[in-house]
Parts: sequence; C-alpha cells; structure tokens
Amino acid sequence: MPEMPEVEQVRRSLEPHIKGKKILDCQVLLPRMIVHPESGAFAQSVTGRTFKEVKRRGKYLLLCLDDESAIMCHLRMTGALLALKKGDAEPSHARVHFTLSEDTDLWFTDIRTFGVMALLGQDGWADRGLASLGPEPLSKEFTLDYLEKILKKSRAPIKNFILDQRKIAGIGNIYADESLAMAKLHPKREASSLTREEAAALYDAINRSIAQGMENGGTTFRDYKDADGKSGSNQDHLLVYNRKGEPCRFCGTALEQIKVGGRGSVFCPRCQK
Repeated sequence: MPEMPEVEQVRRSLEPHIKGKKILDCQVLLPRMIVHPESGAFAQSVTGRTFKEVKRRGKYLLLCLDDESAIMCHLRMTGALLALKKGDAEPSHARVHFTLSEDTDLWFTDIRTFGVMALLGQDGWADRGLASLGPEPLSKEFTLDYLEKILKKSRAPIKNFILDQRKIAGIGNIYADESLAMAKLHPKREASSLTREEAAALYDAINRSIAQGMENGGTTFRDYKDADGKSGSNQDHLLVYNRKGEPCRFCGTALEQIKVGGRGSVFCPRCQK
C-alpha cells in the first residue's frame, strides 16, 4: 500500500498536470469506487469545477476544487492517479476518467479495486479515517514531546503503535520496519517501555525514514507509480523491509521475519534485541 512518501510523490507529480484545469466530464467506470455521494451525483457535482490544488493528509489525497469542495482519494493497495495526454490509450484497470480542459486527462486506475474516492463538501459528510488522523512525521505537530507522551500510554508492541494512524499518520509496513531498524528497536517491544533515549532515537528514525522515502520518489516493488507513471527508487536503499534472510547492513547478521499484529516484520535479531 502506498504510504506517506509515495502519496506525497503522487501529489507533487499530479498537481502541475491538473491545477487550473476544468473538469469537462467525469465517467465513473466502476461505481463502487465512489463512497460518497452515489456515483451519478459525484460525477454531476464535479463536472464543471476547476482544480485549485492538490493536498495530502497522511495517506489521503485531496484534489481541491474551486467551490471549496474536494475529491478525497485513498489509493489503498494498487490505486494510481495518472495524468495522460488526450488521445493516449485508456490505461489498464481504469475506474474513473476525468476529461479535463487543455491537453491532459486524469485517470484513477486500480487493479484490485480497494481504492476509494469521495466528494467532501458542504453536506457535512466526513471520512472517519481522515478525520481521526494523528500528526504526520516531519510536521511541526509531530514533536518528541508528543511522541513520548503517547508512548507512555500504550502497552501495544511498538510496531503496532507506529502503524496506528490515529497516533502517527502516514506510516505503513515499509516505513515502520525501516524506522525500527534505524532506531535499533525490536518490533515486539512494548511501546511504554521505551526510555527517553530510545524514544528520541525512534523520533529521529521515523522522520529520517520518511524523508529518505520522499527523496527517492517512494518505494516500488510491484504496482506503485506516480502521476507520470514513474516508479520510485527507495527500494534500493531499504535496511530491512523485504530483505528476509539477507545480511543486516549494520552487522551482517541474517535478517529474520516474524508476525506482529498479523503483519510480517523483518528485523535484525542482533541489532534489534
């Protein structure tokens, strides 16, 4: 699933293509991808509107329109927003097609169809997941003091703690494993047991792993690509994720994988005791 760095790369690559463009038509090719309102009303409401900017909150994209409404998009497992030249072939697994003014159209594609779109506007509807998000890494709200306070209140394994979007928004399995490797913390360690020094190491590691992912355009193993159809390169810089059995980059010990909260977690048994 695209995480904060991947979704931010989609935002950065998409905005220049659609900012200031008018939606001339909207075709919903798979109605269940639209969670609010029903697909016909969604298409009618966005047609004629103009894109003002593209924002991101955690793993959510917000395509802001000129009437102060916004198209919320969550890519989930295999979703993608692609900006394609008019006349290009329809992309595979197309689910929603926005015909835009000028020379570019916007397509929402999704192989496994877990992604969603919704219209946030004046009717008071709000996505509960979006509304409950905690602060993001690299933001002024995400401070060491904040992290220390919420760590003390949790008895969950630190891996589960990091993945809780209500506590820290935007982190998924990739950057959770990477952050714990950088901080040299075992994924099953109880969150409240971290010392001040360990909390500081984790805080720094979370910010560094997310920043690295953004610098490298995100992590691509299979399906992730940005609005230009480009893959990321962060997979070439990972410490532990998807490297089970390979040597630890710090000490050379073979990396192991365990289940934490139902998620596969790769770690170094020597560095992350």
